[in-house]
Amino acid sequence: MKQNNATQMGEESIGKLLVRFSVPATAGMLVMATYNIVDTIFVGMLGSKAIAALSVAFPFQMLLGAVAIGTGVGAASLISRSLGSGDSSQAVRAVGQVIGLSLIYGFMVAILGFTYLDPLLKLFGATPDIIGLTGEYVTVIAAGSVMFFLIMGLNNVVRAVGHPQLSMKVMIISALTNIILDPIFIFTLGMGVRGAAVATVLAKIVGVAMMLHFFLSGSSEVKITLACLKPCLQTIRKIYAIGLPAMILQISTNLSLVFANNILAAYGHLPIAALGLIFRLFMFALMPVIGVSQGLMPIIGYNFGAGKMVRIREALVKGTLVSTVIVSLFGILYFTWPAAFLSIFSREQELIDLASRALRIMVIMFPVIGAQIVFSTYFQAAGRGVPSLLLSILREVLLFIPFLLLFSRYFGLDGVWFSRPASDLLAFIFTFYLITRELKKHNLSLLK
Repeated sequence: MKQNNATQMGEESIGKLLVRFSVPATAGMLVMATYNIVDTIFVGMLGSKAIAALSVAFPFQMLLGAVAIGTGVGAASLISRSLGSGDSSQAVRAVGQVIGLSLIYGFMVAILGFTYLDPLLKLFGATPDIIGLTGEYVTVIAAGSVMFFLIMGLNNVVRAVGHPQLSMKVMIISALTNIILDPIFIFTLGMGVRGAAVATVLAKIVGVAMMLHFFLSGSSEVKITLACLKPCLQTIRKIYAIGLPAMILQISTNLSLVFANNILAAYGHLPIAALGLIFRLFMFALMPVIGVSQGLMPIIGYNFGAGKMVRIREALVKGTLVSTVIVSLFGILYFTWPAAFLSIFSREQELIDLASRALRIMVIMFPVIGAQIVFSTYFQAAGRGVPSLLLSILREVLLFIPFLLLFSRYFGLDGVWFSRPASDLLAFIFTFYLITRELKKHNLSLLK
């Protein structure tokens, strides 16, 4: 990475840096969220069972994403801190480990996915009437899983070495490819749900090809060679010291979805389909916030390595304000016109009525989610493994799952929906306490 690009993260105004790093990430994440919505629209044309099948298969994809994001976030944090302290060789090794680990993980998932398909689908909450459709989708995703690891892992790395524009281009082109291929494989070629999975894997291949070309063609200032692909246990440990909490965060979301799907299965496939639709709307609302947090990651990481805590505080405040405005606006829209958004996916009135009530309940605490995500980003970027790990499991495992089990027992189906805002509120309160305590150690306050 060029030295002038690196030093800018420690000298340029935080506002400009936030725009330069977060806007491309946010744009790319929004396009990816749009792809998920369009994908569900096409699958929705096959009926509510197809939507439910996609909803049950989604945790499997999230499990792949959890490992990929954990690896990428950990490497990105290490790269940013290494560049901030002037250790470019460590940054090069980190890039190589992401590629090598992605190849290993992809091979393992392909084998395990085919060997234990039915037990996995039942574990994820597949009911007898949708397990066949779900299997059609998951087998293809398992076969192409290496592409999920590579595209998600390298995307974080590309931003960390100072090329957020390329990261945005990769996500946009991959998503547009998926959108174009979806109707071809689903309807024209008559592949149905399996066709949606084929289109997804092919789109990931396009994105991976773009990033590998960037690193291998000499366009990147970080030069990778075959030697840097060799496993380096010391570098891997450093990656997962930070990447593990990020990975667990994604796995915890996956785990909470599995728990929810299994509880909802007692009420039939419609509640499972409803949760699947709501989750996609949530993704569309939260992707911009995740984009902001991804933009903050290299800024916080570099300035932490350089010991510039005042700049980190400013980045946190500005990132929180932007994120809070975004999720609050989405929360208002979803609460006011739930049926309008849900009818994008399905025309089945029973499904829309059920999902509308659930959506209104689940967005009650939307305004606090943005701050919780941004504050958690600080601990990842700063290399604070223990609090980062705690925050990774807090919202989805330590809070949501217990609320889910308790509320569903006493309040039935509504209890499942109310579990979400209850866990959001408590997660925010605890995260706010941790970040204020962290800043106080440096004689700084978040609020002034």
